[in-house]
Amino acid sequence: MAKITTLPTAKAFYPKDLKKPSRLSDNNGGGEPPMDNKYVTHQELELSNEKLLHHMDNKFAEMQQQMNQQFNEVDKHFNDLELKVNDIKNTANNNKEKINWLLYTAIGGIIISVITTIISNLLTK
Repeated sequence: MAKITTLPTAKAFYPKDLKKPSRLSDNNGGGEPPMDNKYVTHQELELSNEKLLHHMDNKFAEMQQQMNQQFNEVDKHFNDLELKVNDIKNTANNNKEKINWLLYTAIGGIIISVITTIISNLLTK
């Protein structure tokens, strides 16, 4: 025969308070020791891996960008140095040409004066 209780002694409950039968995919499926949150599903693991890989890709891209900026700065400095070296070479070549012109002019003047002296000595004898 069914047991009938009176309303004042009855206890109220909500559907969320009912225990669900455990399934294999649940983290709280019982087992020894209770599984709690120590284990994850394949989907959760894949999602976590994707998040980590995405984060790593972002960090690598950031590092690559920083390295590219540093290399560009180094390249700029090398280009500046190369321009300065070329300017110095051009200045040295111009100075060398001026010195050569002065030397040739001086030597030419000496030769002309020697020839003039020889000719004047020959004509005055």
